[in-house]
Amino acid sequence: MQLWTDYEGVTIDGAFPLKKLLMPEGRSAFFSTAGTNGEPTVVRLIECHFDEEEILSRWRCIDALSHPNFLKFERFGQTELDGRPVLYAVFENVDGNLAEVLDQGHLTVQDVAQLASSLVAALEVLHTHGFIHEHIEPRNIFNVSGVVKLRGDCIREAPEAEEGRALKQRDVHNLATVLLQGLTQRESIEGVPDSAMPAPFGQIIRNGLDNTWGLEDIRAALGRQFGLNQPAAPTSAPADAATTAVVEKKVASVAARLPVRPEAQVSLPVRKEQRNAGFAGATAREDSWSPKDSSRDAENFDLRSRAIGAGVAALLLLLCSWIVAHAWNEHQRKVAQTAAVSQPAVQPVTESARPSVSSVAPQPVAADLSSASLPAAAGARAGWRVITFTYNRRADAEKKVSDLARSHPELEPVVFTPSGHAPYLVSIGGIMDREAARALARRSRSLGLPHDMYAQNYSR
Repeated sequence: MQLWTDYEGVTIDGAFPLKKLLMPEGRSAFFSTAGTNGEPTVVRLIECHFDEEEILSRWRCIDALSHPNFLKFERFGQTELDGRPVLYAVFENVDGNLAEVLDQGHLTVQDVAQLASSLVAALEVLHTHGFIHEHIEPRNIFNVSGVVKLRGDCIREAPEAEEGRALKQRDVHNLATVLLQGLTQRESIEGVPDSAMPAPFGQIIRNGLDNTWGLEDIRAALGRQFGLNQPAAPTSAPADAATTAVVEKKVASVAARLPVRPEAQVSLPVRKEQRNAGFAGATAREDSWSPKDSSRDAENFDLRSRAIGAGVAALLLLLCSWIVAHAWNEHQRKVAQTAAVSQPAVQPVTESARPSVSSVAPQPVAADLSSASLPAAAGARAGWRVITFTYNRRADAEKKVSDLARSHPELEPVVFTPSGHAPYLVSIGGIMDREAARALARRSRSLGLPHDMYAQNYSR
């Protein structure tokens, strides 16, 4: 591709002019643009390196989540520049970011309470759905019409087991650092007097920094201190089951296609054009974050490189060997059963019948079930499914089920749509409890199924 500056003046997707290059960062760049409503905003471009589906999957997740404390996408997708594929994301218009505020002064206790409550709410939903943020810092925290919003285009799937727990705790550690910065404009607690961190923030910050508190502890401390007056994030309407299914779709791995490339993550620039004013020059004398003009652009940061451990590779190899052996034995048993039938019959794939192995591909039957129609159960044993693929069209989902039934009949693939309409989900293994679903998802990845498959409870 050419230099990013060469694309100034180009219009992408027939709607968004690349007005001015705000910040280049390797294969990623930010331009000022005009949104669909004509207001100035920012668009991010990423040159594709065979990982476009992985990145788009992340963006679909944060978009489907529709949480009030995440910065919204006005639009995102894939287009071309000079015949080369690029991804783009247009962000909602912002009033500024927290870094600009802290350059002018520290926040009031009430402002820090609002900040803490909003970030806890955002991180709780992110961690619950199996993601981590890793970039909790003032430059990535925005004010949109008085609502605190966290940048969401740089999330990624949390690793499993201890590594994932450690990275989620790192998000909490970074949250505590942001609260410290909000109160003191300092990044280290060393030498900070207790008087600079009034209750409950002294306890929240110290326990967050030493990794003894999680998000639940911080939320409880805020509730005890502020009670009913605790500044809370706006609540959004509950998502339907189909939206939840999209949200829980994990990011697909491209490790099989290309070497792992750490994606450069940069702060979203804030350009002073009409509404894009400073994040609010809050000081100890001010009571709220109010818009204030600023011409400063946000700075960039580098994403820490991540490597895949050799231990994980060894574990996947062992799981692969076990699954292949199990699948072969199951296949041989079913072939023997089929040979005993004089005329092979095509059996539909249903929720109650296992798919047969025959010379004719099984015909999938969509399981148009609402979450209310699933059998009720308590706790972790209620209606869990493993979702491997998501399609907007039923025909595409049914074709994938037929392909899976030929290659892996033991997986019992079916089309499942909890809402009765798109998206159409490809489910394997039927209905099971939580642990069985998660174990099946882990094992099935070694068969070549997507690494972004996930387990979801559709009984509630």
